[in-house]
Amino acid sequence: MSETGEKIKEWLEKDGILQEVIDNPKLDFHYVVGYPAGTSYTSEILKRKDDDRIIVASSIRLSDRHYSALRALPDKERKAVIWQWRLDLLFRDADFRMLPSVEDVRAFEFSKVIYEDELNRGRLMSALKEIFKCKLYVTWRVAQLTDSELEGDTRIYR
Repeated sequence: MSETGEKIKEWLEKDGILQEVIDNPKLDFHYVVGYPAGTSYTSEILKRKDDDRIIVASSIRLSDRHYSALRALPDKERKAVIWQWRLDLLFRDADFRMLPSVEDVRAFEFSKVIYEDELNRGRLMSALKEIFKCKLYVTWRVAQLTDSELEGDTRIYR
């Protein structure tokens, strides 16, 4: 593992958010973190060998109930909702993908790249925070769409 990987691991341990170190021969390092600390939300931080980009990423998948509710909307309304999500997420400071497609959204992937020469603890934590905010946006928008009460329905996503 590189000096960069060790430094990041030290920061994650200090903040109490490192959950798992994944060994992969194609990667310099790969960490699973719980962010924010004490929640069930997870993100991953990884760096490929021979690459100067550190990737902070996470995904969120609609529960079967919420996916069905989205699919049950009239076609025009469903398309308008998905367009609104796309436009809103466009202005977040993270890249996103809707999977398996924008026509049939079942999950979202979010990522943010930090170049190794720009890396510092604040930038890494800001990237984790941005990814979390994207996931929170999806959670709240789907709860709003389906009139779910977040208090009583903490399993909106898995």
